[in-house]
Amino acid sequence: MASFSMTAALAAVAILGRVQAWTVPLPPCTSPFQPFVYSGCFADTGSPDALSFRSPLDQQNMTIETCVAECKGNGYRYAGLEYYGICFCGETVNGAQLDDSQCTYPCTGNSSEICGGSNIISVYQDPTFLPVDKTTTLDYVPLGCWTDDSSIGRALGYPQDQLNSSTMTTETCLQACKDGGFPFAGTEYSGECYCGQVVGNFTSSAPATDCAMPCNGDSTETCGGPSRLSLYVAKDLESLEPCGYVPPVSSSSVPPVSSSSTAPPASSSSSVPPVSSTTTPASSSTTPASSTTTPASSSSSPSVPPASSTTTGPASSTTPTSTASSTATSSCTTSTTSSTAPPTSSKPVTTTSTSSVCTTTTVIPPTPPTCEYKCGNWCSSPLPDWEDVTTCKTSYSNCKLQVAACFGGAGWPGSMDCFAFAAWCSKSSDYCNSGGSWTGKSRVCSKQDFCGRNPPKNPSPSPSPSPSTVTITVACKPTTAIITTTTTTTTTPPPPSTTPSKCPIPTPSNICTQPTNKQYGYAPGSPVGGIELPIVTCNDVKNDWPSSPFKLYTDSDSTKCGKYPRSGCSNACQDACKAQYEQCQGTYAKGCQQGNGGGGWSSGNNDDDGWQNKGKSHWRRRRSSTEIIAKRTFGGGGGGWTDSYSTATNKCQAQYSDCVAANKNTNGGGKCGSYGSGW
Repeated sequence: MASFSMTAALAAVAILGRVQAWTVPLPPCTSPFQPFVYSGCFADTGSPDALSFRSPLDQQNMTIETCVAECKGNGYRYAGLEYYGICFCGETVNGAQLDDSQCTYPCTGNSSEICGGSNIISVYQDPTFLPVDKTTTLDYVPLGCWTDDSSIGRALGYPQDQLNSSTMTTETCLQACKDGGFPFAGTEYSGECYCGQVVGNFTSSAPATDCAMPCNGDSTETCGGPSRLSLYVAKDLESLEPCGYVPPVSSSSVPPVSSSSTAPPASSSSSVPPVSSTTTPASSSTTPASSTTTPASSSSSPSVPPASSTTTGPASSTTPTSTASSTATSSCTTSTTSSTAPPTSSKPVTTTSTSSVCTTTTVIPPTPPTCEYKCGNWCSSPLPDWEDVTTCKTSYSNCKLQVAACFGGAGWPGSMDCFAFAAWCSKSSDYCNSGGSWTGKSRVCSKQDFCGRNPPKNPSPSPSPSPSTVTITVACKPTTAIITTTTTTTTTPPPPSTTPSKCPIPTPSNICTQPTNKQYGYAPGSPVGGIELPIVTCNDVKNDWPSSPFKLYTDSDSTKCGKYPRSGCSNACQDACKAQYEQCQGTYAKGCQQGNGGGGWSSGNNDDDGWQNKGKSHWRRRRSSTEIIAKRTFGGGGGGWTDSYSTATNKCQAQYSDCVAANKNTNGGGKCGSYGSGW
């Protein structure tokens, strides 16, 4: 507590002028993170506020865990609760420290927890930040010129209006942001200064020539431009473990990241429980196939006499003892095989070669692509092969479970192609349900036939269509030799396998519910922008299933997806809601912004499932060949997205809030009761 008191005292000296946060808060952090530490009871006189950011969260159902998660998700150093349930966040504490007995009001969401008092705030600190006093303005490094022209808020949320614009310099602005504990600082329009804990509202890098206005207080320095920031960052003022941080993985094992809840603090010496999420990132270890060769002892007699020599007795020789073991993982079980050479007895063997030409024929099988369908920065995992309707539907499930991974990993504008990928998956479902296709007088249901009719986009490397044969001819030396060998073969049990064993792919039936809101027009089957809620269903890794039977499929490699215990179903759905929100903002809102409400933009691939560039200022969507996907995604009229950027953002945020509320009590509904079934 002594170390915090010193930090708090220093922070209390850094009293900023009252500032207004011009930003849209990010969602609360639902990933596991280090517990915030209870830091004490502080006065909040309101001039300025003890903590600068007031959360819009419902104060009628507030808990310490809820507020801490809100502040962690938005990158703040401190969280505070006041007057039964008002949640605040901030980079510094602007108020005098009081005795802990002054904080007595119970929290509205948990009466056993304390939420400050009247004009008194209970403060908690994120221990993953470095102390403020270890950072100077020299620690800020320039990031270049950045945009600051969003219709919904500033790139940096805290304008430093207490500074004199007529004497503004870069140093003046950096000092103000340093005193406030803000990692980001920026100057704009010659005399404006802004600070922030994150760079928000879809700010992007701008040409350096856009920032060309001299600072009012020093004409040799540059202070941004019109709606352009000269941006700086001090890494020492950022959390060392921000929301979503994954600890480094050692080469020997992957320890799970977890968080646990403890009793709420009753005094300054108590600790604060972290957010109540119990998500454990997937962990796996793989033992590659091993091969060992142990040389045996050899006699001094020559094993291969020259052809001209006379052999009166068999020469003795012992070949090396060889043991090879390998571990192979099938689709549902892990099998281990050992390969040994058959034992032979000692006897002379005469080999004669009289041919002057030797030939070697090698058959090279078809090369499957490692990236079967590419959208922007994202590549899909190849779908399993199929030869009948049952395995066809399994392959469709694999495809459907990768859609969220596409929107999350493709980046802008590549994520626009993810609609075409979703349509491609839908086509595979239609293909399965129709029993395949007719080829001549017979019906065929195979992946080769489907991909021939519906080629995936940009596979890499391009697959070879059929096996190829390579024949190599070389000259040989005729030799005749009498060879006597003794082969000793031993079998060594293979090492135990630790390769994760996967079960048949679960069907893409989500335990989480897409919310409904008539005002904004979203409902099950019709999410905002056509970006569906990521799927939470049964865990496909056998080793993980006993403790974590559920999984959120947001990565093409399912071993990297979040896994959850049965008691953590609601947390899994909260994470799914957050992922949908981020994808909605990054694709739908971005598309509306770039298209100015006229239909959205994409990477410009000209195909029936995407969008088409009709000139720099006019982008329009072409009709999708899968009309269900098109109608759900674009409204069916062929006119594209018509929302403004701010309207799209409001819809994404409303859907996120409704999604969290709709899935608050999700319990899995009895699904995934046994491994490999129950979905």
